[in-house]
Amino acid sequence: MLTRLAFFLTLGLSAATWAVAAPPGVPPSTEAPAAKPKDKPSAVAPALTDLPRRIVLGWTGDPAHTMSVTWRTKGPSPAAKGQVATFKADPAELKPLSEPAATYSQADLGGGKSAHQHRVTFQGLSPDTSYWYRVGEGDSWSEWTTFRTASDKPEPFKFIYFGDAQNSIRSLWTRTVQQAFLAAPDARFMVHAGDLVAEGWDDALWGEWVQGQGFVASRIPSLPCPGNHDEHLPKDAPAGAGPSTVHPIWHGMFTLPQNGPKDAPELVDGAWYLDYQGVRFISLDANPYTEEAFDAAVKSRIAAKQVQWLEGVLGSNPNRWTIVIHHQPLYSAGKDRDYPELRAALLPLYDKYHVDLVLQGHDHIYGRTRKLAGGKTVGDGQPGTVYAISVSGPKAYELNPMNVALMAITRLHTQMYQVITVAPDRLDFEAFSITGEPVDRFELRKSKAGASTLVDQHQRSLAAAR
Repeated sequence: MLTRLAFFLTLGLSAATWAVAAPPGVPPSTEAPAAKPKDKPSAVAPALTDLPRRIVLGWTGDPAHTMSVTWRTKGPSPAAKGQVATFKADPAELKPLSEPAATYSQADLGGGKSAHQHRVTFQGLSPDTSYWYRVGEGDSWSEWTTFRTASDKPEPFKFIYFGDAQNSIRSLWTRTVQQAFLAAPDARFMVHAGDLVAEGWDDALWGEWVQGQGFVASRIPSLPCPGNHDEHLPKDAPAGAGPSTVHPIWHGMFTLPQNGPKDAPELVDGAWYLDYQGVRFISLDANPYTEEAFDAAVKSRIAAKQVQWLEGVLGSNPNRWTIVIHHQPLYSAGKDRDYPELRAALLPLYDKYHVDLVLQGHDHIYGRTRKLAGGKTVGDGQPGTVYAISVSGPKAYELNPMNVALMAITRLHTQMYQVITVAPDRLDFEAFSITGEPVDRFELRKSKAGASTLVDQHQRSLAAAR
């Protein structure tokens, strides 16, 4: 009998539960179970009505020595701050190293509603180091979670690349984020190639975008570039007005380098660059070159300024690798789409400065080119650029036959994520469906002189299958 009791206890069943199931002839115990002691109330009840939410990591400066955090509260939080602590397992050692005060901004959401946004930057951090952090004030704090700083050397790292999320974010895009995180829990950041939501002015959609990531947004920094939907104007915009920049919600939510074109406020938080462990990442706002509805009064001015700025950023790049991010593709894979003005503006600079990889969205298709220069396929060891298009949400378009000859692979009607690993001499690009199916893979191998060679595992596997 003791043996039987021990067995049921290992299954998590209480003695009382076992007694009910006792065999005939063995009377169940008539003793009442001991009363469970009640939990004592905490000495200070937390103010749960205004906890920090929509917590998102990012950078304005050196990723090896800083980390920035943004979050939202329901109302003003004048004493809001952040706390950062050493990454130790002993709770007794969870003591803040610094407690920077938060800056506060308020965005008009329309309809008499406002967003109360907060931001802190932790500075003086050590390179390649994990930390605990939280944000809040008084008794209203977020949970403690973690981030890791970049190395100050060109060491290997990986990141996740997402195409458009845009639609059914909470219900369907969430699947992509979950699977990507499971595939690459050690990713250092996430690149979002535009159209994060369907309507950039709609605060409810941005709430879904953060909620859809669970804890991932507060643990892995986000590096977004704007898409056309991110710049959509609200329904009550003045008649005849055209989009020209991202909504204030974008500025409050994302922390991005403030090193874009001068005298072009429309490009703040849209055009930026970040150097990370031997790679220069460059974000562009492609909308001035592609959107007919773009505000004509500012279009030519900021389009020219962005190109001038881009040439300076490419020409001064001290890193071995260059990756550019923009929403609309140079070589569209989506049906009935083509952007000659975008190619005319950017292609000469990509070829001149040997951009390695361009990450794009917009077409709601997965497509990846061969190595291209001057709009044509070149040899795997010749100077050229690889262009990728992807989609992480459920919206899907049909194939554009115009650029099929330039594509090494296309995939339709599939939610995707990409894991990219970069080392000083090699870039490994892997594309997966959200079921974990490998869809595409290639490598770029960098010589000591800086030249790259494409090694296309997808094309090799096709050849082997023939």
